[in-house]
Amino acid sequence: MRNFDICIIAVAGDASVANKLADSIRKYRLPSGVVLPDSGLDYRRVYVDVSGRELDDDTRDVLDNSRFLAVLCSPETKASPFILERLEYFRKIGKDNNIIVVIVRGEPIDSFPESFIEKKTVQKILPDMTVVERVETIEPVASDLRAETRSRWREALSYETVRIIASILGLHPDALEQRHRMRRRKAIIMLVSVIAAVCLGAAGIFAYLGHVARTEGEIADQQAKLCREIAERTMNELPAAFADEPQALVYIQQAVDNARSSLEELGLDDTAESGQPVTGG
Repeated sequence: MRNFDICIIAVAGDASVANKLADSIRKYRLPSGVVLPDSGLDYRRVYVDVSGRELDDDTRDVLDNSRFLAVLCSPETKASPFILERLEYFRKIGKDNNIIVVIVRGEPIDSFPESFIEKKTVQKILPDMTVVERVETIEPVASDLRAETRSRWREALSYETVRIIASILGLHPDALEQRHRMRRRKAIIMLVSVIAAVCLGAAGIFAYLGHVARTEGEIADQQAKLCREIAERTMNELPAAFADEPQALVYIQQAVDNARSSLEELGLDDTAESGQPVTGG
């Protein structure tokens, strides 16, 4: 029997979410520099059970060999024998602390199995110093995959994937999330720098075409002037926008230098005469 890092269980109505969460976990790659408390830990061995069948020997083997159990909760989950049997068995074999709660639809009070909700009697002192007892409902800390739009759902899936993996690996979620955000930030910076380079190149091309078309009339001349102004403004403002991002600034500066050289060859660069430096600071 294979060993699994996590078993995800869900009712049939949440099967799609369960499979997408499993794929997200499998595809995730740890940021560089993350130190695991145990070098033998992994998180990519994921088992998904949305079968709805009764607890049998095969299912027990899966749960016996799964380090964590993720329970996807929705209104249909609350009283589902399929879910409750697996949850009870996982606790019976001593893995109560390795249960991850994920709410995918509905309100927590309507979606969590009763065993997830703790009722605690507490004493309250009223302003008139009267002591009364009240029952408070304590819900578990849960990952939340509810969202109003598709884009928000993708953001929630990405965020909760990191938190779930942190739990599986015994890492603090904030530490892993911070490294994940840094990696995404670097990727975005690289993408923006490439887009900026393309934009600068396009500005140079438009300026060149406008230059060629000058002889065709006053309208073409105005077009060339406008394109030149766009290129010059972009070359002056873009590096400053990335002054705090040295990695991106290298690519931006290179793109600016290439664009300026092209404009100088065409005799279209007026910024050199104005003495404005093209720097990030």
